[in-house]
This record gives sequence, structure tokens and C-alpha cells, in this order.
Amino acid sequence: MKRLVLIDGKSVFYRGYYAMGNLSLSDGTPTGGVYGFAAISMEIVKKLNPTKVVVAWDSKTSTAKRKALFKDYKAGRVKPGEDFYTQIPLLEDLVKSLGWNFVELDDYEADDIIGTLSEQADREGDYETYIISSDLDMLQIVDENTHMWRILKGFSNIEQLDIKEVEEKYGIKKSQFLDLKSLKGDASDNIPGVPGIGEKTAAKLLNDYQTLDGIYEHIDDITGSTKTKLEVGKDSAYLSKKLAKIMFDAPIKLNDIPDFVFNKDQVVAGLKKLEFNSLIRRMGDNIEVKKEEKININVPKDVIVDNDIKSLMHSNKEIAEKILNGASFWDLNQAEFLLNPLSREKNTMSYEAELKEFQKYPRLYNIYRNFDLPLIPVLYQMEEKGMLIDRQYFAKLRVEYEAEVENLEQKICSLAGKIFNINSPIQLSEVLFTDLNLPTKGIKKTTRGYSTGAKELDKLKNEHPIIEEIIKYREAAKLLNTYIIPMPELADQNGRIHTTFTQDITATGRLSSKDPNLQNIPVRTEEGKRIRTGFIAKKGKKLVSADYSQFELRLAAVLSNDQSLIDDFNSGVDIHTKTASEAFNVPIEKVTKDQRRAAKAINFGIIYGMSVKGLTDAARMSFYEAKNFMESYYKLRSPIMEYIKNTLKKAEEQGFVETYFGRRRPTPDVKSSNFIIREAAKRAAGNMPIQGTEADLMKRAMINVSQKLPKTADLIMQVHDSLIVECDEKDTAKIGELLKQEMENIAPELPVKLAVDVTVGDNWGML
Repeated sequence: MKRLVLIDGKSVFYRGYYAMGNLSLSDGTPTGGVYGFAAISMEIVKKLNPTKVVVAWDSKTSTAKRKALFKDYKAGRVKPGEDFYTQIPLLEDLVKSLGWNFVELDDYEADDIIGTLSEQADREGDYETYIISSDLDMLQIVDENTHMWRILKGFSNIEQLDIKEVEEKYGIKKSQFLDLKSLKGDASDNIPGVPGIGEKTAAKLLNDYQTLDGIYEHIDDITGSTKTKLEVGKDSAYLSKKLAKIMFDAPIKLNDIPDFVFNKDQVVAGLKKLEFNSLIRRMGDNIEVKKEEKININVPKDVIVDNDIKSLMHSNKEIAEKILNGASFWDLNQAEFLLNPLSREKNTMSYEAELKEFQKYPRLYNIYRNFDLPLIPVLYQMEEKGMLIDRQYFAKLRVEYEAEVENLEQKICSLAGKIFNINSPIQLSEVLFTDLNLPTKGIKKTTRGYSTGAKELDKLKNEHPIIEEIIKYREAAKLLNTYIIPMPELADQNGRIHTTFTQDITATGRLSSKDPNLQNIPVRTEEGKRIRTGFIAKKGKKLVSADYSQFELRLAAVLSNDQSLIDDFNSGVDIHTKTASEAFNVPIEKVTKDQRRAAKAINFGIIYGMSVKGLTDAARMSFYEAKNFMESYYKLRSPIMEYIKNTLKKAEEQGFVETYFGRRRPTPDVKSSNFIIREAAKRAAGNMPIQGTEADLMKRAMINVSQKLPKTADLIMQVHDSLIVECDEKDTAKIGELLKQEMENIAPELPVKLAVDVTVGDNWGML
């Protein structure tokens, strides 16, 4: 049977753009989106062996027909950066080198091109069709002969959806999917749907009445607020159906599309031009790269060299085992990043060139050999293990949050006096500033009206009760769409989430988590805790968390040589109470809760240049009280203030700042003529030595802990100052002691004692 592959080009390109945004050619040209697309392309060639491939793209006029029906169609979409558009010609060149067909048509979107060709393939009868996209609109097209590869995690995790999966996922028949969207709308395309009707209610209505027409034919059988919403939103529902419906009459013929013929030399040449050497090396049987083309790198035979060692380990278990058993290795990208963490260039240096460059910076080489490089297999094992989630818990949480979002929608529309699309910035702006006539002084204005961004809403908090409800709605909707709904989808068949850790994103050396970002779940809110509660220990096991106490402030004391603060930490005194006592000039036993709160706020905020206004908000003080307290505090902590001042001076004079161990960050922008850029660069330069030293020590701790853990325990997560281990229930005390011992004694050369708090629980929310 022939195989037709239809790629939603911009959808796939977007995924790569946001997942691999830091990639670029040696001349600085960004290539993240193209790399993501290329990686998916290799999977398509290897797994599907297609007969024909079409990359469908939206032209500049592709939305014209739908905008004629609804001028706000796709309004409010955030425009990507300029580096998005500069990559499109590179993408077209890649598609050409692959021997695929790049198609864009006036008045027809990519969905319509794909729908038209898919229908023609069905009529031909001898085609099996695969649609590659992250856009759920494509589910309208799925049938017995048409499957969808939905890209989930960055661009590397693919979910195949057939009719059965679609119907199980949404609890409706596949034929009802368009009507579902007509009711619930689509915020990403600004399709309004019926305001106030969410996915759960829409699915129930369709189960009861089969179609959108059936719902309105039985409108008198429906009661309460649902009936009111449907009546008010009837025109909007049918308009939404027209907007969401894929068109199958695009002027393109399947028989005119040339068959795909794989040309190895042409593909390699295209990938070489884009400097995607790692993709060339990992093509497997489809492309046999000649030996002289594999790594113009002259390295000893016993050293494994690759641009990205961790990715190589994931793709090649044999190499992974060698490295885990002690084989020497060298990560080109990590070395290059360490040598210049501000550069967007990748794959520009050979093994020999990096070795030679490191000879100039022996402290940097020490960081590479003893911190960054040995951490790679540790991160690999953490990613392989993953974190277990409770699917049933997330399902219940989804029901609860969907009800909460729907309830908040009703409240907001009630306060507004009309039903509208809260997710539409244009409609929301009209409600706030025209209908409710809220003050616009100081509110940012855009070409589409007054802004409704978070900062602007914060200015309006006391002007109308609708503002608080909108903020609650956005928070609930964000948690629902960012964590609660996606997490079960991202988990593997065993219920484990496998995030990706990177150490070549932040110039401080801190680890980042992505696809999904588990480090970004809110820490200090009840909502964040509820999401963390869904991450659990396997039956018979427990989670053990070890968290550095006041880590950054202890390191600030060391780097600034603030002996008084060092002595306080080493004596075990409550540092916030002692600070309050000294700054407020009161006996330590008479420090009030409010005074301690103020001291705690500024102790944590000093490193980040906390303002008087920031202290006012954090400590609930008057502006005058905060100003006086800050003046007293700065005298008390003069060594730290002097250290930050000298750090900025070094940044200007030497062009870099560094951590206690020698990790560097270049600081060219501290001399920028642009005030905003210059001030941001100063803040980054002032923060880097402390945050970077913290990152260095955490890496050392992770390496040491992973070496000491028994085989029955696994390091599974690192978040800022804490580590989480999953271990047998009977071993929790032993593992807790091991973590505390290793982490507190990780840097005996420091003059300050490090302190670690250990907690044990059945889930992450308890830690």
C-alpha cells in the first residue's frame, strides 16, 4: 500500500523553534526551528518510508476566507521573534534537499491543503495517510485510512492518534469533533464557541443530542444556565463551526505531487549546510556517512566524542552502558557553551580546538572536567528513570479545575453584564475599558487597544471586582492547560514523566528542565502544591527531599567575606531574627514577627537588588518604614553591598564575572548605550557569582550523591536548591542521612557551614 505523509509545516516548525531556540549556525543565524523539523523528518523517513510527502504551509493570505466571516479570527496571537522568520528560507531549502514538496496556497490554510489531499488519497483507495502536526484540528480528518502523529514533547515525543484514541480521549464520536469545537471554541485561533461552555459540558451535550443541530433542536429540553448560554451563543456556535471546519476544495491534485525518492548525497549536503552534524551521524541505516565525513576530529580511540553526549546515550544504549561503566567522553556543545555561555553558535569548535582554548583558562577546564562533564551521565539516568504520576489524581484534578474555570467564566461574564470570550485580548479590553469604563491612565496601549496583560491588570486591582476574578481565571486556566491536562499525556506507559535537563541554557550554570518543565511548577502556592501532589513514589517506596537552607545568602557571605554573617551562620542562630535585631536595634528576644518577616524578605532579596517598593510589598511595611529599614540593613550588610559594587566594576573593567570555582560569564552589555539593556546586564552580572557558585555546588552534590546511592534508590529530580530521591520505604532514614551528609560537606573549603533540611513523603506535595 502506498503511504502519503502530510506535514503541518508551521506546527512542526513552531515546536522546534520553541524547543531548540538556542541553536544557530556558526555565523549566528538561528536554526532551532529547522533542527526540530529535520529531526522529525528523519523519523518520518526511517519509520514510515513514504511514497509522497507534502509540507503544507500557511501563505500570507491563507486566512482571508475565514477572516471575511470573522475579522478577529486568529487575532491576539503572540507574534514570534524575528529569528522565527529568518529560518523559513532555511526550512524551504531543507525540504528541497529532502526531495519533499513545499506547498502554500492563497485563501487556504495548511489544514485545508492537508484535508484536500487526504480526501483525494481516500478516494484513490490504495493510500495510507499520516498527518504530522500538533494541531488537534487535524482530528477532523482522521479516519480508517488516515492517522495522525501528534507531536507532544518538544519535537521528540510523538503520539499516534487513530479513531479509537480520538473517541477515548474526548468521550465523543470522532464525527462529533467539529461540533465539540463549535461549542467550546478555540482560544489559540480566537474561535469564540459558545461563551461559558467548556469541553466537559460540550461533550455531555453531544452525547445527549448527537450534533450541534440536535442540541438546538432540543433546546427546550435543556435547563438552567446551560440553556441560557446556548441561546445567547447560538450564532457564535454556528459561526465557530464555519471557522473551524476544514475545507476540502483546495486547488491541488494528489496525482500532480511527485513521488518521494531518497537521495542520500542530497540529504547529507542539506544537513551539512545547516551544520546538523549530529543528525547526519545518527541516521542509522538510511544514510551511511563515509568515514572521512564522520568527525574531522582527531581524538584518542578511547574517548567518545559527540556534540551532545546525553542525547547520544539516549539513542545508543551500548554507548550509554560504556559511559556509565567509566568510558571517557567529551561533550563538544557543553565545552563550547562553557567557553562562551552568551554565544548562540553551536558546533563551531573541534575537540582539539576546545582543548587548546581550555589551556588558556585552567579554572574553566576544572569546571568542565569536575562539574559539567561528570554530571551528564547523572542527568541521563535521572531522565531515564523519570517521575511517577498518579493518573487518577490528575483526572480528578482536571474535573475540579475545569469546573472552577467554568465557574469563573460565569462570574466574569456576570460582572461584565454580557457573555464574551475572556481569552480574547480584544474582547476583554473592550469589556474593561469601554463597557466598564475602567481608568486607562498608566495602562499600556497597543495597536489593538489597551493592554490586558498581567502587569496592567495588577494596576486595576482596586478598580473593579472583575479584575480579581480574571486573575483567578487566568491562574486556574494556566495550571489546567500547562500541567493538569498535559501531564498524563506526557507520561509513558508506566506512568512516568521524563523531563529533559539541560546545562547549556543559563549562563550561571544552573540546570533547566524542559518538555515538560518540572522546575517551573509554582513553589509557594497552594495550587502548585496540589499539582506536585500528583507526583508520587512507587508502591513500597518513598520520596526523600534534601533542601539547602538559605543557600544563596550563605554563599553571599562567603564571596563578600562578611565575617559577621559567616559567624552567625556557623553559630546556628536564626539568621532572620538576628538580622532584625541588629537592623531594628532591638534585643533579639524582643524581635516581632513583622520585624523578622522584613528581615527575611530583604535577606533573600538583597542579592537581586530588592527595591524599597519590593520590600514594602513583601514585608507589608509602609514606604517610609521600608526605606528606613533598608538604610539600616545596608549599613549592617556593607560587605555584601561592597562586593556587589566591586563585581559590577569588574564586569565593566574586565568584561566578565565568575563564580567561586571559576565559571565565567562575559558581560559586554554592561557598557551598552541602551539603558534597559545596560541595567538588565548589571543585574545579571551582580547575581551570577552567587547563583553560579550555588549551581556549581549543586552539581558537585548531585555527582557525589549519585555515586553513593544504593541500587535500590534513584535520584529523580533537582529543583533549585533541592534534590529528590525515590527509595525503598525501609531505607528512608538511611537515604536522608546520606543526602544530608554529602550535601552539607560538599565544600569543606568554604568558611561557612552548609545546612540541609530533609523531608520524606509519599508524594512531591508533602516534601
